[in-house]
Amino acid sequence: MRNIKQFSSTLIFVFLISGCSSLPSLKFWGDDEEGESPAELSNIDQSLQIEVEWNKKLGIGQNFGRILPAISNDNAYFISGDGELYSLNRETGQEVWSRGTEDSVSGAISVGYKQIFYGTLDGEIVALDIKGNEIWRSQTSSEILAPPVTNGSIVAVQTADGKVFGFNSKNGEELWIHQSSIPKLTLRGTATPILEKGFIFTGFANGKVAMIYPDSGAIRLEIPVTMNEGKSELERVVDIDGKSIVADNLLVSASYQGNITAINLLEGKIAWQEEVSTIHDLSSVRSTVIAIDEKDVLKGFGLSSGAILWQQEGLKLRGLSSPVSIGSNFIVGDFEGYIHIINSKDGSFVARRKVSNRPILEIISEGKNLLIMDEAGRLSYLSVG
Repeated sequence: MRNIKQFSSTLIFVFLISGCSSLPSLKFWGDDEEGESPAELSNIDQSLQIEVEWNKKLGIGQNFGRILPAISNDNAYFISGDGELYSLNRETGQEVWSRGTEDSVSGAISVGYKQIFYGTLDGEIVALDIKGNEIWRSQTSSEILAPPVTNGSIVAVQTADGKVFGFNSKNGEELWIHQSSIPKLTLRGTATPILEKGFIFTGFANGKVAMIYPDSGAIRLEIPVTMNEGKSELERVVDIDGKSIVADNLLVSASYQGNITAINLLEGKIAWQEEVSTIHDLSSVRSTVIAIDEKDVLKGFGLSSGAILWQQEGLKLRGLSSPVSIGSNFIVGDFEGYIHIINSKDGSFVARRKVSNRPILEIISEGKNLLIMDEAGRLSYLSVG
């Protein structure tokens, strides 16, 4: 997501059937709220301090997928949509090295095990060493709209046509492919796979979530998060576009126009399910699952029960980024360049700071530090205390 948007209610659909060339008759989220304005920010008690250590504008280029910065050891990494790759000293923001790849990058960036991975609009997955030298590139079947994921032995990547590919991370040899059925109408974007408990977890445009063995691509389980029961094709759009979470032997996923669903991984069945519509990543903080619905209302669900613990409407329609945990709190960014730190226990605001004049697209956290990316490709490195 990857989605080009000013507000989270603006979605880009992709027809996967021939003959469909326009969307004038489609009803988009937000039509019912015509005239409704984004929430005005109210004063809060600032119990945490947010300090800007550095910021650097690198430029985002054409953004057709989901591009995230990354932190690894002493460096921060970023690649723009037009393939400009940077390594920065995480403490100072000074450039360590940079290189132009000439790729149209649409799924990035993943750094781990002394390698850098990204995906392209042409469906290539590219591996580089930690100094930016290309090691290999391999072809998939469709554009890659989310970052790859690796465990050091394999690297997995999801493509827009409903496939997950597994490659040997050392030489790029294709090891396996998992195919999921794709509806006629989908959101533009894919879920970002995660590696947890020795498995790959990811969601698909058909509203199902899968647990995949990374060595073979075999399916441990595949369960619907949401049933496709709408009367029209638009009503049946139930993509899982956000990142799922795994905690306490539960896999929690959420879909657009559907549900947030927790699956017991030991029993292979649904533990709880509540109605929610989202295109964002989920986040978990201690025993709370954080979701953002299509109107940017924040909701905290009990991890074990699914009970709604709180609901925060103070950022409604403010074009929020996906939530990211930091300590016992979580953080989101909005369309005016503010970041908001929120208590995961009761949904109250604990800190706020304006860090950009542009919408915040992505946030990465590590310890007490944050790496923020705005719509213009400006990176800001922050400390929280």
